[in-house]
Amino acid sequence: MALLFASTLSCGGRTGDDLTVFAASSLADVLPDLAAEFENQTGTTITAVFAGSNHLAAQLRDGAPADAFLTADAQLLEQVEARERPLAFAANRLVVAVPRGNPAGVSSLVDLTRGDLRVVICAATVPCGAATSEMNTIINADSHETSVRAVLSRLSLGEADVGIVYATDVASRHDVQSAWNQPETCPCVTYTAGAMTYRALPFLAFLESPSSQEILSMHGFATEAPG
Repeated sequence: MALLFASTLSCGGRTGDDLTVFAASSLADVLPDLAAEFENQTGTTITAVFAGSNHLAAQLRDGAPADAFLTADAQLLEQVEARERPLAFAANRLVVAVPRGNPAGVSSLVDLTRGDLRVVICAATVPCGAATSEMNTIINADSHETSVRAVLSRLSLGEADVGIVYATDVASRHDVQSAWNQPETCPCVTYTAGAMTYRALPFLAFLESPSSQEILSMHGFATEAPG
């Protein structure tokens, strides 16, 4: 079963002007700041539901109510009834991450084949896993998780020695770190927003505004899709 967690990103109560946004779990750190700025500009509050992009798409196909869908896999928007043209608004890249202090001494991609390490990656069915498969390196994974947040959880709890997550995840946490100084290269993912209702169109317009792009950059996201 998909793991979803909801957060009302406002101090105010629900009103007819509030929006429900389904968002990829890797946006859980930045979306509260985006929602706060959007509310400041428009007075509209956002209730966010976070999970892996494919699980959110399945919920939408089953009729779950949402005004917008922010996904790390643009193809999923073809499976749901999005209004208007989807918007690509940010990008992210993969990083080999370890628990703080790198207790297993991971120092290169070759270490991903070590039999003595517990290696955790995302399942190939979710965007972070699909991007991981494009790394063109051998990975002896012990576990394939349903979201990048699940990989981070395994690392932070000491249940894994090394994992592959997004650069923004490493930047936003104190309990994990990059295994070594890794170049800013792809594989990458592009985040795309789709409006499930016409009420969400102002929020999509906001996502490409200078204030939104500044917030995304502060959280480590690239604000131009990778070429």
